[in-house]
Amino acid sequence: MAKKLLLVDANILSHALTPNQTGSYVELFKELEKEYKFVVTGYTQYELTCSSDKEHRQKINEFIRHNMVYVELSDVLMNFASRLFYLYQKHPGTKHMRIGTGDIINAAFSIAKPCCLITIDNNDHPKPFFQEVDRIRVKYKSKKNHNVTDTLYILQPDIPNTKECFTNHEV
Repeated sequence: MAKKLLLVDANILSHALTPNQTGSYVELFKELEKEYKFVVTGYTQYELTCSSDKEHRQKINEFIRHNMVYVELSDVLMNFASRLFYLYQKHPGTKHMRIGTGDIINAAFSIAKPCCLITIDNNDHPKPFFQEVDRIRVKYKSKKNHNVTDTLYILQPDIPNTKECFTNHEV
């Protein structure tokens, strides 16, 4: 049976690459990889490496290369992302939301493919365009040894509704 694609948001990878959280996220990835093949976009890689020195950029790039399917930022993807951004500006449910460029690009890929995505911030992938499929809690110790729990969301695009919104808003 072929594994489903799961687009991994930058915030998930950022947590996974933080030393005190790595072990907990490795366990999460082991469990998820039974069902999913992980995907990362070029923009996510860009976001992760922007504030990294040479050593950390190499680690990030190596991690992505060995553990994920990498999707380049093609003209087709970027064109669709720009149309989605326009739709978010026009739709009453997202008109006043500030959704980052990387989240819009990831949303566009998720909708176009279609595939699920995993994120810590489900507000960046709002209804009516996405639906929650699963909610996962990841526990770890903070740098000051406090118990921390992250809530992660697996979301899937609502393709029929998105198509209708594109038509209704003449995108």
